[in-house]
Amino acid sequence: MKLRNSVPLIIGRLAYLAGIADILANVLTPVKSSTQKINRYLPIFIHSAAFATSVVTGVVLIILARNLIRRKRRAWALSIAILIINMSADLPRAQHHPAQIAGAGFLLLLLIVYRKEFYALSDPTTKLRPLYSFIFTFIVMFIVGILILLNRHRDAFVGSPSIWNIAQTVLYGFLSLSGPLKFTNERMSDIVTTTLSFLGLFIVFIPFAMFLRRVKPIAVMTEEEIDLVKKLIAHDAEQDSLGYFATRRDKNVIWSSNKKAGIAYRVQSGVMLASGDPFGEFSLWPDAIDAFLDEAKRHAWTPGVMGASDRGGEVWVEKAGLLAIDIGDEAIINVNSFTLEGRSMGNVRHMINRIGRKGYSATTCRWHELDEKTKAELKILARKWRYGVPERGFSMSMDRFGEDSDGDAFITITRQEGEIKGLLYFVPWSTHSLSLDRMQRERGADSGVNELMIVTSVQYAKEHGFKYISLNFAAFRSLFERADKISAGPVTRSTRNFIRFLSNFFQVESLYRFNAKFDPEWQTRYVLYPKPSDLPAVGWSALRAEKFITSFRSHSV
Repeated sequence: MKLRNSVPLIIGRLAYLAGIADILANVLTPVKSSTQKINRYLPIFIHSAAFATSVVTGVVLIILARNLIRRKRRAWALSIAILIINMSADLPRAQHHPAQIAGAGFLLLLLIVYRKEFYALSDPTTKLRPLYSFIFTFIVMFIVGILILLNRHRDAFVGSPSIWNIAQTVLYGFLSLSGPLKFTNERMSDIVTTTLSFLGLFIVFIPFAMFLRRVKPIAVMTEEEIDLVKKLIAHDAEQDSLGYFATRRDKNVIWSSNKKAGIAYRVQSGVMLASGDPFGEFSLWPDAIDAFLDEAKRHAWTPGVMGASDRGGEVWVEKAGLLAIDIGDEAIINVNSFTLEGRSMGNVRHMINRIGRKGYSATTCRWHELDEKTKAELKILARKWRYGVPERGFSMSMDRFGEDSDGDAFITITRQEGEIKGLLYFVPWSTHSLSLDRMQRERGADSGVNELMIVTSVQYAKEHGFKYISLNFAAFRSLFERADKISAGPVTRSTRNFIRFLSNFFQVESLYRFNAKFDPEWQTRYVLYPKPSDLPAVGWSALRAEKFITSFRSHSV
């Protein structure tokens, strides 16, 4: 059974190797076969077409290999077609490419025998897919064209052309035109032009095929679903502090059978990544998890969870058999017990007194209580204060700010002489608590602004009967605490030093130290994954979802 489950992985890797072998056998001099005899008997068109087709099908096999590993049915069907085309192109040159033909035939046989292992539906995509395909295909074919000229036809060059002349010849050849590169005879010039013309046809054909493909858009939540999520989390007294972030519009949601519970998620790099805990009726969380796992299986996505709490993580582990790894802690202030008194709060008191003497003051209110002019100004400042850094977030922040549909949001504003210098934006956490979405301030504002806003928010929460305020997430908090102890070993201290190095690029240790000043309660957060070998993929997708790593959205066939 285990061997059969490994069949897609084996076939995918064989496809990858077969693609590389096809390219090397046709492009690079050290492993190419002599084609002098065949050139005498076959028309230029046939030989050049076969040569270009073998190269292109090799490239396509490499592209399809990853999706064969992921059991994609469409990748299986395309691989069958590509292998047949590949073998047909090599048949006229069978005496020179017997290994390539035998390898393609063996791979084709495996695909047919194990066809039932490739059942997964195609992933959602976007209308920009043809553009991405065109860019990728053009770059690959351009490189292949240059390698062809340098490794197969250098001996036929007239003179010593520059790399720029070679590149121009490839570009002209894509359009069936002769470039500035000159050859020793007209027949060789025709062979090169015909070969490059076929590469150019594939540059157009592959994106055009993608354009004609029926696009299944990436699913996102409708406004009706967002409203339903808000109702479910508003009436759940034990709702997780990240519950409101399930209403991000760039997420999708999978529901229990009666829509009384659900899971917000996004598909990222072949991983179906859930956001925090399930929401809704706790007794129906297993039902929602079953639906989540069924959907992941249908598409052969790897299930994963980002930011699960202890409560949610236990359900995921029990129901889905996932493994958990501690990624950090969320700082939560207990409003009723919070006080500025005591030695431990001395730094916070000092910062607030200092900032107060400089004319700073802060106020907290509901977002809908602000006048329209202030709302408009805050929206402009929120964009400005990003200072070119992209908005990050997936599981612990919103994808929007200051919308009327989020009327229950709260905001704390710091001003100096009437000018806005900083803001905290909170979303509701059930009916009795607040969860921090964003903390921003003007770059030139004095230190202490954030402390002033947090203490002001806590005072407002205490006056209005709120119990908790969730602050920032502190990654690797337990590591820093262990490393600060005299009993810490060299491995712990070395790991801490590495994380400190990363802090030069991301707020890691500084965020932990800042949160710790408010003497919060710590809520551990976890990443969940099916098996150890899946952790890198789940971790990568989580980093991309949170936008710590940005690139083109990945697509699958």
